[in-house]
Parts: sequence; C-alpha cells; structure tokens
Amino acid sequence: MSGAFLSLPYQAFEVNSVYVTPFQLDRHSKWLAQLTYKDSAIDFHDVCIMTPPLQVIDYQPETSRLRLDLTPHLTFQIKLHMFYEYLISTFYLHQEGLLHLQHRSVEEIRGMFYSLLDGTQLSLYIYPTMVVGDQGDGDTRHMSDLQPGDRIRCVIRFHGVSQLHHRDGMKLRLHHSVPRVWRLS
Repeated sequence: MSGAFLSLPYQAFEVNSVYVTPFQLDRHSKWLAQLTYKDSAIDFHDVCIMTPPLQVIDYQPETSRLRLDLTPHLTFQIKLHMFYEYLISTFYLHQEGLLHLQHRSVEEIRGMFYSLLDGTQLSLYIYPTMVVGDQGDGDTRHMSDLQPGDRIRCVIRFHGVSQLHHRDGMKLRLHHSVPRVWRLS
C-alpha cells in the first residue's frame, strides 16, 4: 500500500461541512449525488474519514462485508449516525429537486436508505483481495485473513448517495470505498 491518502481524523469530522450535489450519471452509468467536504481549511471532492481503532466482528468474503464494533467509540458512532440523519433530512427537504418526489415523510425517506449502521455495528464492503497494511510485522495479509477480534483502522471514503431502482421502488445507498486498512497489533 504505497502512497498517501488525505483523510480527516474522525474527531475533526463535522457533519455541517458536508454538501450534497444533485444526482448525475457517474463514469459507471450510476446515478450519484456526490458528497463534498468543505470548511475553512479543507475542500475535498468526497468525504474521507480515518476511523478509530475498531474491533472486527466478522468478515464475509462471499459478500465482501466487514462488520466492525463501534461500542468503545461512542463519539465516532454518534458522528456516523448524525451523518446519516443529515443525509436523510437533506433528501427530505430537497426531495422534489433531488428525487423528483413530493410529500414524502421523513420516515419514508429514511426507509429508502440502506444503512451501513446497525446499532453499534458498522458494515463496510471491501473486496477479499484487498491488502491489509501491518503495524511492523512485515506480513502481507488480505481482507479475507482478518479474524473476529482483530483490531483495525481504515480510511472510509464516502463518494455520494446512489439511486437503486427495484420493484419495491427507489432505494438510496451511501456509496463508499475503503482505500486503506491497517491491522493493529
């Protein structure tokens, strides 16, 4: 894992510095409302956050789902929850312009979102072949080598909110990637 990746420490992340752009087709022909992060010192074209050390609950390579325990990090958990609530309220207030919908309740908009949060658990989606950095032991590991109880830090890059159309109607997903993961000893 070479190269630096600019990210905000989770302690510095402020929800009121996140901005949502109108939906546009991205390079993969998906409808994406891009997220940007702007404050007096930073102007990012997406929202990149460095997590605190988190404990692995499990990793499911068949779905690429990594579940992490947020219990010891209440501040991080609250900030992620506030981030979701900000997105929900933004899409509620601007539902006609962003979603071409009218008269939907906040709960209906909330129900449209697939959440990465489930109580004190955070789910991230990372390919099994992603290399996991180490803290000095020199071993090369992949996501699929992580075990329950391992502690990691990672950079989460929130690109935007994507629209998914199903038989049940439109769903919204917080589009993210995880460009860096480090296993802590």
